[in-house]
Amino acid sequence: MNKSVVSWALYDVANTVFNLGVVGLFLPLSINERQGTTDADLGFPIVVSMVVVLVASPFLGALTDQLKGRMRTFTLLNIVATISIILIGFSGTIMGTLTFFSTAFVSVYLAELLYNSMLKDASTPKNRGKIGGLGIGLGYTGSLVVLIVALQYSEYNSNYSSAFLGIAVIYILAALPLTIFFDEKHQVDTRLKTDIVLSATWIQIKRRWNQFKQTPALLKYFIARYFYMVAVTTSSTFAVLYGLKTMSFTEREVELVLILGTVFAIPGAMLWGYIVDKIGPAYALKWNILGWSLMLAAAFSIPTMNLSNQLWWPLSAILGLFFGGLWAADRPLLIQLSPSNLGEMFGIYGAVSRLSFLTGAFVWPLIAVTMGLGQPAAVFFLLCCSLVGLAVLIVWVVSEDRLCPPSQ
Repeated sequence: MNKSVVSWALYDVANTVFNLGVVGLFLPLSINERQGTTDADLGFPIVVSMVVVLVASPFLGALTDQLKGRMRTFTLLNIVATISIILIGFSGTIMGTLTFFSTAFVSVYLAELLYNSMLKDASTPKNRGKIGGLGIGLGYTGSLVVLIVALQYSEYNSNYSSAFLGIAVIYILAALPLTIFFDEKHQVDTRLKTDIVLSATWIQIKRRWNQFKQTPALLKYFIARYFYMVAVTTSSTFAVLYGLKTMSFTEREVELVLILGTVFAIPGAMLWGYIVDKIGPAYALKWNILGWSLMLAAAFSIPTMNLSNQLWWPLSAILGLFFGGLWAADRPLLIQLSPSNLGEMFGIYGAVSRLSFLTGAFVWPLIAVTMGLGQPAAVFFLLCCSLVGLAVLIVWVVSEDRLCPPSQ
């Protein structure tokens, strides 16, 4: 295993620590402790951030294709993200907290776009699932350690500043190896002039969107991804608030449930990586989304059927097994379907993901708070989105499985 593979896999620690530690746990806890806050105080800043990422993602992906290099932009985004994460915990106002969070959010998600496109250089078609699974597993391992350590200090710090500081340190330490050791197959062409690069980037974007009607497999993939990512990203973001307000858990119980899910996510990611290489990413992704749909149905049923909230414990463990498999399957699938301009395709991949996140972050507080229907109704909406995504995948896999065979 060479240094590019190791450094690529280690970066998943940074990405997962941010999503799990900041977006999924400590920011919702910090918001929940402030008087007069609701789900909208978490959802609507994510909407604004997602608009920025949505607009920037396709352009950034195509731009890096033209420059033939990603590392400089990747490094700058990680530096901005690290500083912003630190400042989240030291802001004295809710507006300041959400402003720094939005800055970090945009930086991390644009950096993730570039990171995903590097998987092609870090792997081969025969081991792409395993390498992706390794990265996801390491990411959850790092998150588990950070959560356990940070939770000890958060008891003595009501605004969780020590937790955000710890996450920022882990984030930059996990990002540095990729910056230093990763071997890009293409290097930046410094002779290109800015106007030429921008013009070529815009032409590439227009050509790709015009060609989508001629590449139905890619179009179906992105349609399915939009719907299932609405379910995945939104449920991950609001899970803590759901546990606090609907499941009536204490903050400590919510934290322990999250840790339990992370423990199971580590072997789950490795297992899904093996499955992807064995049966192919398209079929693996279909089974993974089926698992997500069943878990969302269970999350909806617990409060609506007055079942014991203790069912949330095994539910979290089972969901952890499915969590990492999503990225272990859909990133190799996109690479398989995209023989060229991979940066641009991962730019669209990122834009679709952000659009779905934007949708969920807007609709959840709209349903739960503005319309007054409550959080279970919002979960039901996510279940419907997951089922639509699954339906598109099933129809596609049955009719076009020849496009997505297992790697030989």
